[in-house]
Amino acid sequence: MTDDGLASLLRQHRRRLGLTQEALAERAGVSARSIRDIERGGRVPRRHTVGLLAAALELADEHRTTFVAATEAIARRRTAPLNPLRASTGPATAGPVPRQLPMDVSDFVGRDEVLREILRALRPDEPSPRLVVISGPAGIGKSALAVQTAHRLASSYPDGQLYVSLHGTTGQPLDPSDALAHLLRSLGRPDGAIPGDAGARAALMRELVVDRRLLLVLDDAAGHEQVAPLLPAGSSAVLVTGRPPLTGLPGSTAVDLMPMGDAAALELFTRIAGRSRVEADPGSVAEVVRACGGLPLAVRIAAARFAAHPQWTARLLADRLGDERRRLAELRHGDLAVRTSLQLGYQALSAPAARSMALLGSLPVATFPEWAAAALLDVPAATGAGMLRELLDARLLDEVGVDPAGQLRYRFHDLTRLFARECQDAHDADGESRAAVIMRAATIWLGIARQVREALQGQRLYLDDPRIAAALGDDRVVHAARQRPVDWFEAERETLGSLVLACADAGGHGIAGALTGTMADFCELRGHYTDWHRMSSAVLAACRRSGDGPGEIAMLRSLGFAQLELDDLDGALEQLRAARTLARQLGAYPSAAMAAKEIGYVLGLVGRLDEAEGMLRAAEEELDRIGRQDTRALALTNLSFVLRQRGELDESVEIARVAQALGEAQRSRFVQAYAGRGLAGALLAAGRGDEAAGAAQRAAELYREIGDPIGEGQSLRALGEAFARDPARQVEAERLLRNAADLFREHPYPWGLALTELSLGELLARSDAPEAADVLRSSLRFWAAEAVPALQARALVALAGAEERRGRDARGLWEQALGHYSTIGSPAAAALADRLSRAGRVGLDD
Repeated sequence: MTDDGLASLLRQHRRRLGLTQEALAERAGVSARSIRDIERGGRVPRRHTVGLLAAALELADEHRTTFVAATEAIARRRTAPLNPLRASTGPATAGPVPRQLPMDVSDFVGRDEVLREILRALRPDEPSPRLVVISGPAGIGKSALAVQTAHRLASSYPDGQLYVSLHGTTGQPLDPSDALAHLLRSLGRPDGAIPGDAGARAALMRELVVDRRLLLVLDDAAGHEQVAPLLPAGSSAVLVTGRPPLTGLPGSTAVDLMPMGDAAALELFTRIAGRSRVEADPGSVAEVVRACGGLPLAVRIAAARFAAHPQWTARLLADRLGDERRRLAELRHGDLAVRTSLQLGYQALSAPAARSMALLGSLPVATFPEWAAAALLDVPAATGAGMLRELLDARLLDEVGVDPAGQLRYRFHDLTRLFARECQDAHDADGESRAAVIMRAATIWLGIARQVREALQGQRLYLDDPRIAAALGDDRVVHAARQRPVDWFEAERETLGSLVLACADAGGHGIAGALTGTMADFCELRGHYTDWHRMSSAVLAACRRSGDGPGEIAMLRSLGFAQLELDDLDGALEQLRAARTLARQLGAYPSAAMAAKEIGYVLGLVGRLDEAEGMLRAAEEELDRIGRQDTRALALTNLSFVLRQRGELDESVEIARVAQALGEAQRSRFVQAYAGRGLAGALLAAGRGDEAAGAAQRAAELYREIGDPIGEGQSLRALGEAFARDPARQVEAERLLRNAADLFREHPYPWGLALTELSLGELLARSDAPEAADVLRSSLRFWAAEAVPALQARALVALAGAEERRGRDARGLWEQALGHYSTIGSPAAAALADRLSRAGRVGLDD
C-alpha cells in the first residue's frame, strides 16, 4: 500500500467515526502533527507505519479485507531491512490474532503518573526491549494497572495481546515450560507441533513472534527464572507483574507501586459505594479510607461491603474498621479478602522467616532497624538479614531507608502488621505471648540505649532503674551506635517511646521506667519534652498501680523535670516535692537530694529566692555527702543564679567557679558547659564583660560538641549579652542573639526564646530600632503567662525605656516593674523606686 493510500484510508475512517486528529494520534501512538502532515499528503515515516495501520484496523473492522492486504504490505516493508534473507523467500504465514486481555477495570483511578511512565516505555516507536515490570505488595493494584495499561496499548499491537497468569503467589507457580506451551497454542501451534523441551519451546516462541507486534502480559510472576524464558524477540512488548521487583531482567523499566494517596483512595471508594452516601458523612468515610492504608484491594472491599449494605452508615463501617483486632476480618467481601492475599505470601515463607515476621509484627513500632530480627530470634546478624530479605522478596515487608544513625530500617504496612500479630497470637501456644515479646524487645533496646547514653557525655538526671536487667546487644551494633549517640537516639526515639507505653500498659512498669529514665537525658538534651512528659506520666501511673515506690520516686522526678521544661512551673514543683517526700519516707537519700536540687532551681525561677537558696544549700550538702559531685556542681550553679538575683554578685561568681572546677575534676563536658554558662551570667551581672564572654564562648563550644542545641543557644545568648556591653560589638551581639533565637525555634524551647527576645529587645531599644518594642512585648507576654516576676520586671524596664525614647508615656510600665522587683525583694526595686521618685512620678511609700 502506498503512503497516499494509507493516508486516505486513515482520513476516511477517522471522519466516519467522528474522531479528531488528536484522538487518532493517541490511538496510533504518534503526534497529532504527524497525523495532520500525513492527511495532507505527506510521506508516512517508516517508524509510524505499523502504529497507523493498527489504528486503522481498530477503527474500521468492517473493511477487514482491505486492511489485511495493507498488513501484509507493511510487514514486508518492516522485515526487509531487518532480515534480507527472509525477504527473498516471501512473508511468513500469518497466525491467529489472540485477544486475551481480561476485562478492563471500569473504576480504575489514580496511578496517572505511573500509567504515563509505562505507556511511554511501551510505545511501539520505542527501541527494544519494551519490557516493564510492575512490582508491589499484595493488594496494591498491580494486575489492575497492568490490564488498564494493556487495554490502552492494544491498538498499538495489532498482532495480538497475550495474557498468562503465572500463579507466583499460590505456592504452585506455573512452570515456564507450561507457560510456553500455552503461548504457543495461543499463537496457533497445535499440541503435536509443540516441542517437549523447554528450550526448544522458547526458541519456537521467539521465531513465531519475531515479525509480529504483540503485547504480552505476564501476571503474578514468582521470579526472574520464571519470566526470562518467556520473553519474546523482535518488536513485541512485555508487561510483567509480581510481588518481587525483578529488577534483574535486562532492559526492563521497573515500576514499584506504593499505596494510593488519600484523594485517589477516596475517589475509588466513591465510585464503588456511590457519591451520595459518601457526601452524607465525608468525615467517617475518610476514617474508613485511612484504615485501609492506601491499599486498593482493601478500599475496594470496604466500598463493596458498604454498597452491599444500604442500611449501613459510614460511621458504622468506620467503627468496625477502627478496631484493629477485627479489621482484617471486616476487610472481606465475597471471594475478596485482604487476609487471604497476605496468607498466600506468608505460607510460602521458610519457618524462620515466618517466625521473624510474627515477632517483628508484634512490636508496637512504626519502623525497626535491621539488627532487630537477629536480636529477637537470637541468631547471627547475617541470618537475621537473610530472613528480612525473604520477607522483602515476598513483599510482606518494606524497606524504609537509612536512618540518621546509618541503620537500615524496615516497616510493615498497617494491614500486614495486623496479619503478623495474628500469626504471633497463633504462636502463643509455644509459650510466648505478644506481651512477652514486647517485654523481651524492650530489654534488647534498653541494653543498647544504656550503652549509647554513656557516650552522650553527661548524665544529668540519674533516672534509670538499676534493678532492671537488660540484654547486652550485638557488639557491632553497640559500637556503631556509640559513635553517633545523638543520631542513634533520634533514630530510635519513636520506637523507644512506643515500647515504653506498651510495657507500661502491659504491666511491665519496671522495664518501662528504666527505658524512660535512660531516655530522659537525651530528651532533655534535644528538647523532646512532650515525649518525655507522655512517657513519664504513663509509667508513673503504672508504678502506682503496682506499688513500686522507688519507681514512683524516679517518675515523679522525671515528670517534674519534663513539666519544668514545658513551662508548667507549679506542676513541676508539685511533682518534685512529692518525689522528695516519698524518697525521704523510703530512705532513698540520693533521690531526695537530687529532688531538692531540682526544687531549688524551680523556686529560683519563680522568684522565691529565700526558699530557693535554703533548698539548694541543703541539696549541695546532701549531694556532697553521698558523693554525687557532678550533680552537686549543677546545684551550685543554680545557687549561683539565685545569689545573682539577690545582688550577691561576688559570692555568685565564687560559687560558679567552684561548680566549674567540679565539672573539670569529673571530666564531664556537660557539667563544665552548664557551670560555664552559669559563670558567664554571674560575671556579666558583676560587670566583668570580657571574662563573661570567654566563659560563654567556651560553654557554647562544649554544648555544640555534645550535641545540645538548647544549651548552645543559651550560651550564645549569654555571649551576645556580653558583647552587647561593648559599643564596638553591637552588630556581632545582634547576630549571636538572632542565631540563638533560631536555635530555640528549630528545637522548640519557648523559655529560651523568650529570654533571648528579652536580650535582643534590650539591645535594639538602645539603638532606637523600630522593632524593639514588638520584640520586648513578645517576651513580656511569655513571662507574664509563666508568672516569673524577675524577668517580667526586666522586660517591663526595657520596654519602658524603649517607649520613652519614642516620646511615649511609660509610667504604667515603670510602676509594674517596681511592683515585681519589690515582690521578690530584688535590690533593683530600691534603685527603680528612687529613679521614679526623683522623676516625680511615684513616691517611695506608694
